[in-house]
Amino acid sequence: MDSVIELTVFLVLPYVTLVALVVGAAIRIRSWLSARAITGLRSVAVVPNTFRTRGVLKDLFRRVFTFYTFSNMETDRTLYVGSLLFHYGIVIVLASHLALVVPVPISAQLHSEIALYLGGASGLAAFAGLLLLLGRRVGRPRIRSVSFFDDYFAVGLLVGVIVFGLLQTLVFRPDYMDTVSPWLISILTFQPNLAPIAGVGTVTIVHIALTLIFLAYVPYGKMVHVVAYLFNPTVTRTSQPVGAEIPAPDSGLWAARPRGGPDER
Repeated sequence: MDSVIELTVFLVLPYVTLVALVVGAAIRIRSWLSARAITGLRSVAVVPNTFRTRGVLKDLFRRVFTFYTFSNMETDRTLYVGSLLFHYGIVIVLASHLALVVPVPISAQLHSEIALYLGGASGLAAFAGLLLLLGRRVGRPRIRSVSFFDDYFAVGLLVGVIVFGLLQTLVFRPDYMDTVSPWLISILTFQPNLAPIAGVGTVTIVHIALTLIFLAYVPYGKMVHVVAYLFNPTVTRTSQPVGAEIPAPDSGLWAARPRGGPDER
């Protein structure tokens, strides 16, 4: 592989991605925290204080791990099964990647076997779920009509990331701990060292490049939902009973309805 490409992927792109993540996250969080006239499970309630902190955390857990908020869960099995396979699979994949930067007291042989069997199985599950969701989006006219560039671009990047990741895990099986791990740690500690990863195969380079591009794009597209739910009124605002007097703008509480008319946002 050309040294210019390696320099771009292993040195320039990581820091471009880091800047894009920080800037994008700052813009998003500022917009979420400064929004007005937003309602949610916790900000508007028939009975005050129905959704206390413990209940909110329980509700978030159920949303993330059971997808119980899918209104058509019983009839749209493709959406439900695809979401379960993809999200559970990708969570396990991401958790296994932590071993690249967090020391794990296991042998190299055991680490390789875990990567092969657990990582491979979870990667295949995530890929199968992603294909189901993509097929549903493309194959159903009603859903296709409300799909935009962001929906296909993000999914396309994910398909590439997973495919090249599976090729590494199941076919080529490079020595991550002696190549990718020291390089990644050097990048995160702002002491870049490209020597360990120099000369790695094309599959690894493409996998890393697509992953970095995807991460840079996350704050600016729909994939930001990974963290967005932490900033919705269900979590961030206290209960405001329906019909109660709206608190003053400077009281620190959010209004339960728009203050300037039906068209104000």
